[in-house]
Amino acid sequence: MRKRIPTLDMVNKVQAWAWTRPRYLLAGVLGGLLFAAVLQGIAALDFYHWELGTGLLFITLWCFPRRWWPWALAAAMVSHPHTGPLTAVAEPLLVMSGVILLRAWDIRPGAEVSLSRIGLIHVAALVAAAGMAVVEVVVAVASPESWRPDLRELAGAAPFGEASRASLLGNLLLRHMLGDFIGILLVAPLAYWPCTPSAPHAPPSLAVLVRSAAILGPVAGLYLWLGLAFPDSEFAELYRLLLVAAVVVFTLWQGWRGAVAAIVLISAAVALEEALGNPRISLIVSQAYVAVVGALTLLFGASVDDFRRQAADLVRARRQEHRLLDELQVAALRNLQLEESERQRLARELHDEFGQNLAALQTHLKLATPHLASAGRPGMADLLLEITRTMQRNIGRVLADLRPAGLEQLGLFGAVDRGSVRRLAQDAGLRMDVRLEGDARLLGQLDITHATAVYRMAQEAVTNIVRHADARRCQLTLRISRRRRALWVFLDIRDDGLGRLDRLLPGNGITGMRDRVLALNGALYLHQLSPGLRLHLMVRQEDGAPGTGR
Repeated sequence: MRKRIPTLDMVNKVQAWAWTRPRYLLAGVLGGLLFAAVLQGIAALDFYHWELGTGLLFITLWCFPRRWWPWALAAAMVSHPHTGPLTAVAEPLLVMSGVILLRAWDIRPGAEVSLSRIGLIHVAALVAAAGMAVVEVVVAVASPESWRPDLRELAGAAPFGEASRASLLGNLLLRHMLGDFIGILLVAPLAYWPCTPSAPHAPPSLAVLVRSAAILGPVAGLYLWLGLAFPDSEFAELYRLLLVAAVVVFTLWQGWRGAVAAIVLISAAVALEEALGNPRISLIVSQAYVAVVGALTLLFGASVDDFRRQAADLVRARRQEHRLLDELQVAALRNLQLEESERQRLARELHDEFGQNLAALQTHLKLATPHLASAGRPGMADLLLEITRTMQRNIGRVLADLRPAGLEQLGLFGAVDRGSVRRLAQDAGLRMDVRLEGDARLLGQLDITHATAVYRMAQEAVTNIVRHADARRCQLTLRISRRRRALWVFLDIRDDGLGRLDRLLPGNGITGMRDRVLALNGALYLHQLSPGLRLHLMVRQEDGAPGTGR
């Protein structure tokens, strides 16, 4: 049977494994020893109210890949400050359970800070701390002689003979749970800080550090000095409340990173007060103060960053909306200009083609009149001439609609006051009063697009009054002014007819008028009068706007 010869790729993989395996083992051993030494070094600080070793193990497991976890757990078990194999083995594994929860929730360093993520980090820390505290209570129940001095010293409890067993066990549970929770609460955000991007409009990390040292540093120092100088003062609780107020204000200013820096300074001040002075409250109450204030401050800082992020998203959305509205308005104005150009082209073609043809037809009919009379049909020529004259009048009305001649000859106000709009009202028996307000010289600065649009809207409004309102009187006011480098044209039309807003249909020319107004960056409003309706519209012509020159 023929032997299988390993390929070159397989040989390379074996060589790579043989080379990296010893290096991995060596790195694991050295890293574990270094981590154990660090844990032993910071164990002295745990005397006050911190369990920084728990926090350091928490972020190590959280930040490093799982293949390095055995070395970190082994280092934590070897350097565990408590006696007994149960606590040395169980507590690092319980810390790992909190990290496993975070990974199951897909919360890793580098994820964006949010209220929900910070809340879940608190939950994971509380689960790990509660589990470790339960282990301590189990060990205390199993060997009470080993935990009595520790409890009296760290929890501030009464001597064992003067306190109930349940009270001492409760103190022990709270002390360890709060200590481990504070340890994670202090260290985990510091590891989360450099991995996460700043919230929009939030200050950079260096600025937060400088401001916290310049502002919260003196505040924490004043708190510590007052506590040491006046240990029996009745204002001790007021000092703590003022410290919380300073932290809240700083967090509101600097966001979540400011909350992290504030919590570190608060914890340091409280710990120094306990170490250097004679605090009036027990260690457990002090731990609860730091834990509650720290947790709420971090959550508040995360909510501030969430609010800033939402505000920045809203600003971006508003800018995008304004940009799209500007583009839409430019497109609508361009379409309106194209529509007017097409109207003028059709008007020219109708005038040139149909007008000339009708004139030629009338000439030929007049020449053919004697022939028709000799053929026994003398009235045929007159009938045909009347038809051609009717066609001329109809084409004239179409031309007036396509290209209002009065607008070019009389101007905007003259075309409304003395042109086809006035004739329309007179033919219908409608009394129309037309007024001009503002600087009349500004009418000459209107471009043809805006002037034509305003004229057509006035024409459409009067047509609607004649057709639907059954009014006897109409008042039309045209006002023009200049504001902020733009011409503003206002058109106010009122009647005393039977129209009502609740019965107004979408048609009746209102939709077309509104489209024209929006295309000209304006607005249209309808108001109910007693009797009648009021139509108020305004359009704006920007100075130097594209397509606004005559």
